[in-house]
Amino acid sequence: MSDDKKTTNSLLDQHKAALMEYRKWDEKVKMLLKGRRVKDLTRKDMVAYQEAARQRDMAYDQMRHFERALLDDIPGAATGQFPHLDLPGSNTES
Repeated sequence: MSDDKKTTNSLLDQHKAALMEYRKWDEKVKMLLKGRRVKDLTRKDMVAYQEAARQRDMAYDQMRHFERALLDDIPGAATGQFPHLDLPGSNTES
């Protein structure tokens, strides 16, 4: 396996782990708020909410970091101007 492929696979694995972590903390935040507003939380629940929200936000930042690293290897990804690909069987003539 080439080094580029290994790097890409590693970034994908790290992104997946960050996504799973994000989902876990996001669910915790939702459970803490279920049927309540933030102002209705007990002090203990507020501390738990703040920690869960902080962990969720860190996981989200990690996901975006890995996405950016993955996109940096795709020509045009930063600008949204991807090169046109002529695929077999596609009719590009009008």
